[in-house]
Amino acid sequence: MAGIIKRNNKWVAVFRSLDGKELRKTTGIDVVPRALLPGANKKSVMSQNEARARLVAQEMEKEARYGVFDLDKVKAIAGDQAGVLKATMNGMTVSRFLFDWLDGRKNKKRAYERDGMAVRRLLAYLGDRRNMPLAALNKGMAKDFVETELERVSAGTVIRYVSTLSTAFNVAVDREILSRNPFRGVMPSRSDHQAEKQLRGAFTMEEVNTIIECFPDEWPDLVRVCLYTGGQRLGDLATLKWEQIDLKNSFLFMTTQKSRRRMNKPIIQPLKEVLERRLLNRVNDYVFPLAALRHAHAGGRSDKLSTEFTTLLKTYGIIREMPGEVRGDRHRLSEKSFHSLRATAVTVLRLAGVSPDLCRFIVGHDSEEIERVYFRPDSADVQAAMSKIAVGVAR
Repeated sequence: MAGIIKRNNKWVAVFRSLDGKELRKTTGIDVVPRALLPGANKKSVMSQNEARARLVAQEMEKEARYGVFDLDKVKAIAGDQAGVLKATMNGMTVSRFLFDWLDGRKNKKRAYERDGMAVRRLLAYLGDRRNMPLAALNKGMAKDFVETELERVSAGTVIRYVSTLSTAFNVAVDREILSRNPFRGVMPSRSDHQAEKQLRGAFTMEEVNTIIECFPDEWPDLVRVCLYTGGQRLGDLATLKWEQIDLKNSFLFMTTQKSRRRMNKPIIQPLKEVLERRLLNRVNDYVFPLAALRHAHAGGRSDKLSTEFTTLLKTYGIIREMPGEVRGDRHRLSEKSFHSLRATAVTVLRLAGVSPDLCRFIVGHDSEEIERVYFRPDSADVQAAMSKIAVGVAR
């Protein structure tokens, strides 16, 4: 019959499995209460705790011998600890839980690949601790994992990792295996993320014209359409279909992949000219069939297209190779990328006197803070603006 012993102010269950092996498992119940409710008697509470621990020990013995664990009963005795105890009895380790959770996502190919990386990175961080009981993973470890990964990859990548892991551990909470999610509320700071965004500048109009005049294939028109629609993202343009375009009424309809924002864009005359020209040579449902094909081959991602664009920027001397050692797997950001056209659009609009509110509406930003990140005038722009101030000053 199961017994109990004291260890580190916890009642520990002692019992034998069917093969006679002695097992010792914590019941999670305090010997001496850490706090007492008003009017409670300490000796009485200690006696109640001992009785509760004996009941839990009996259930743990049943689980070990017969695979029977009355979760409702133990929950009534041990409260939130019930799920943790069940996980401990089942030998649920961090690695076992995460691989089981990941296995259930195999039918979602893109999610499986993305989530698999987050799981592998956490297990790599844990090392030998990957086989510790699931309940032993705490928020301190989660925070340390985030700090460690920030040394290796970008803040945006770490945010994706945390989002995946938080989703996984929410499942553990829902199944009452864990009492709380160790990754809940653990994220890189906003300053970490925004600082990385600030590293890339906007294209000058001279550079834009070089791209339009020199780049091959669909790139010149991709850049034109990007700017004429207020700096839309490469993935949204690569998947743009003719059914989204109403040339008769001069409107373009778009739902962004990143934020799922629905936008109706007026088609200005330069954009209309580009679209009409491309319509004459239409080969399928996509405005940019080559870009759409490459986007599809990359699993619905624009990474390869972006890399191709960056390579062309280096080829034509618009950006230079980034020197120096790269730490870990962190991608050293290029000076500029296709996404920099977004900053170009914001900068041109703001320097033309377009109000911040209208600028955000045109580009598709959610907040003034984000819009400010993309406003990047160069030194010549600043000098010209300062000169306008000086004109109005009496000499």
